[in-house]
Amino acid sequence: MAHIALNALPVFTEATFRNAGVSRFSARLIDAVLETDATHRYSVFLNDSVREPPFRTRPGVRLRRTRLPTSRTWVRILWEHLVAPGYLALVGADVVHSFLNVTPLAAPGRHVVVVHDLSFLRAPETHPSHRRWYLNAATRLSTRRASAVLADSKSTRRDLIELFGVPPDKISVVYAGVEPQFHPRPEAEVEAFCAAHGVRRPFVLSVGTIEPRKNVDVLIRAFARLRREGRYAGSLVIVGGRGWMGVDVPDLIQAAQVGDCARWLGYVDQRELPFWYSATDLLVYPSSYEGFGMPPLEAMASGAPVITSNRSSLPEVVGDAGITVEPRDEAALADAMARVLESPERRDAMRSRGLVQAQRFSWQSAAETCLNAYQSVLKSR
Repeated sequence: MAHIALNALPVFTEATFRNAGVSRFSARLIDAVLETDATHRYSVFLNDSVREPPFRTRPGVRLRRTRLPTSRTWVRILWEHLVAPGYLALVGADVVHSFLNVTPLAAPGRHVVVVHDLSFLRAPETHPSHRRWYLNAATRLSTRRASAVLADSKSTRRDLIELFGVPPDKISVVYAGVEPQFHPRPEAEVEAFCAAHGVRRPFVLSVGTIEPRKNVDVLIRAFARLRREGRYAGSLVIVGGRGWMGVDVPDLIQAAQVGDCARWLGYVDQRELPFWYSATDLLVYPSSYEGFGMPPLEAMASGAPVITSNRSSLPEVVGDAGITVEPRDEAALADAMARVLESPERRDAMRSRGLVQAQRFSWQSAAETCLNAYQSVLKSR
């Protein structure tokens, strides 16, 4: 029986943008691993803000909450590199699994690291300079030191090989899965949700943390073009908390002169997201770069047609079920949106293909890939 330490400090439970992509990916993967594997002992390190873990535990799993305020990014970084090595030596971890690009560089034992993306290199303009510097140096060193690297898409795997020279046989792809709450909802439930939240249909939906690479500005202008041309009479709903280098969504809406038919809701409770997906005519996600991209997968699983970008991992996620466009091409995006919104038959066909595509992604499969990495690392000792 091996002792595996899970560095789950990137997991958050509060209703903010930090409880979004990486946090949810990490929590669901940890849940699936702990549910699948009853062989090993686990220590799960949580940041100080997490009161109740968002995953199931079992005998043989010990939760270890840090005393320092590691919910703050700079404190987490210091804890990982200065405090964690001694702590991990004390608890006797055989494998240390880190979930956000970086391992505790001086910690003993074998390491597994999940790399979500290399956007700090592929889209450097979307990160502050200090963040680019740290992630470039720490991710590069971590992938060299780790015994196994888990990439959340084939696109990220290619980037690791090309940009960091990570040996291909060291990298496994661990796709995100579909959470069980994402499925088509009965029309009566959707109507009740819309009535309770004052939602007027039809509408186009955008979901994702508000950051420059999400190209919300392009989406708003493309939507405004549809309205001006009389090709869509519905509204635009933008969901997502403000991230770093925050984009001012209200100003973008006013500049595009769609203040009467577009609104930004900010962060939305995860329990509500399936209903937003089920109620929309179309999810639009024109991100310039994603390690994986959860919203298109969630939308397809919920029965929503999807338009996304043709960059990075997003074509992997949607397959032939969605439409992909250049992320900064406003005219192309507007035309693609119009083609879907003007054709109920096209929307129905995209919904059907999306449901099939979403079934290809499961947390059980992700857990098995993860556990195989642990076994490989343990055998190499």
